[in-house]
Amino acid sequence: MCLKKKFRLTLIAAYIILIGYCLITLFPFFWSIAVSMTPMTYVNAAGEEVGVDIMKWPPGISIFKFEFFDAPGTFDNYVEVFKIVPFARWILNTVIYAVVVTIGNIFLDALGGYAFARLKFPLKNFWFMCFLATLMLPMHVKMIPMYNMMVDYGLVNTYGGLFLPKLTQVFGLFMMRQFFMGLPVSIEEAAKLDGASIVTTYFKIILPMTKPAMAALSIYVFMGTWNDFLWPLLMTSKKEMFTLTMGLNFFNGTYYTFWQFMMAASIMITLPMIAIFISFQKQFIDSGITAGVKG
Repeated sequence: MCLKKKFRLTLIAAYIILIGYCLITLFPFFWSIAVSMTPMTYVNAAGEEVGVDIMKWPPGISIFKFEFFDAPGTFDNYVEVFKIVPFARWILNTVIYAVVVTIGNIFLDALGGYAFARLKFPLKNFWFMCFLATLMLPMHVKMIPMYNMMVDYGLVNTYGGLFLPKLTQVFGLFMMRQFFMGLPVSIEEAAKLDGASIVTTYFKIILPMTKPAMAALSIYVFMGTWNDFLWPLLMTSKKEMFTLTMGLNFFNGTYYTFWQFMMAASIMITLPMIAIFISFQKQFIDSGITAGVKG
């Protein structure tokens, strides 16, 4: 009985810690929403137009009255973002960048992973170890030659310059190889006995079996590309070619930051990622297991 009571107290303590951690983690997100719904100025009870101090404490937030920082809440900031900057074009650029990179990684990483898992060619393990060794190189080191190549090819400020260097990643190659290594070889042997070529076996038999791994990889790649900042910063200098993460800098002036507009834009950038994560969280979590399949 004492042991059962002790277990119950431990469970309660664990829940309290988890709930506290959850509140701390979600606080910045809720704060961003509050700032995004705060007007730049408002008319007070005396009929005077006054500015809003979002740094004041206590903040004077009332959800039931729809007031933030003692000012009436508004959704106008979300509309103003589209008027101030070409936000719709930035959304299009980001969608093209993320979708093309994701499709490229799914196709090329799966091909490379299958080659390293099943095909026999000279120095296969050596080349695979060389690929893995590149993971130890900081991205900043690899960006210098990548940028020089894009300049030489005239791909700066183009969609090609954004997504061509990102069409395959070593992490995806390793992940898909590990998944293929876990599949029974007898499946391919049976297909070979039936007269199927290696191309037919791959596309019609093996590839449909990799849907869980490919779903997990696509989520990783899409979310990483959607939130990418450094590579678009190097590749784009024209405003019409900016991605969403690049465009946020427009609200950061030399002497003043328009926090209401920046937070509204940030919320709109974040919501698609939250929706994707909630919809595919099982594949996202299982991807950690997939990468560790016996090889």
